[in-house]
Amino acid sequence: MNKVFISTVIALAGIMLLVQPAAAVTFSMSPEQIQALYETYEDPNSSSVLYSVQANAQGAKFVGDLVNQGWAQMQIGANYWGIPFGGSAGDAPTNMALGLGSLAGYDAFGLNFYNYDENPWKYNLYFNVGYTGSGEADYYVQGNWTEVAGGQNSGLILDFTNAQVWGGGYNGGSVDLFSITGLNLAHISNIGFAIGANVPQDGMFPDYTFETIVTPVPEPASMLLLGPALLGLIRFKKKKS
Repeated sequence: MNKVFISTVIALAGIMLLVQPAAAVTFSMSPEQIQALYETYEDPNSSSVLYSVQANAQGAKFVGDLVNQGWAQMQIGANYWGIPFGGSAGDAPTNMALGLGSLAGYDAFGLNFYNYDENPWKYNLYFNVGYTGSGEADYYVQGNWTEVAGGQNSGLILDFTNAQVWGGGYNGGSVDLFSITGLNLAHISNIGFAIGANVPQDGMFPDYTFETIVTPVPEPASMLLLGPALLGLIRFKKKKS
């Protein structure tokens, strides 16, 4: 048994340990779904604006300004009403039409963020659960804010078993969504991501503008395909040694 064989076994074991827990349960948007995220909400309310959503083969680049002094954030997503930035109801596909109306069968939501700017920005994932028109409670769910340095990349995961929840008697505490009676993950009314920072950012010039490339997180199913290939490599190396 040579060193190459041992190293390959260790590499395979590490990959399998990484991907097995998330296999088939982490939801991530397709590039087309990411490109359709246009609806925005600013908090605190200010003149912050999303200027453009620039499609690429892997997802989209989002460019906008957060011009509130101090902490400011912008949610960018798709909702039940089909409202894009700068538009009115019905101007964009609803989240259901985009295939984003249900998270049933999943226990996490993930997206990948590349901060194209020179200054750090913070990112978060969110969604709303509940069709309020039918009398369901509206739950707002988000993960933890993650700061990404300029020119850096980070994959974010919103774990449904440890999420911050508002609504239905909850006020931002960490909760296991599966423990909330009546919460129906098949009734997603709004979903997307948020960008935030204390603005203006430090630097040579005051920086209000974010530039972020959003892509899907790697699919566990595709990574698992590495398993048979590596096993074949192991058998080949063992045979030749």
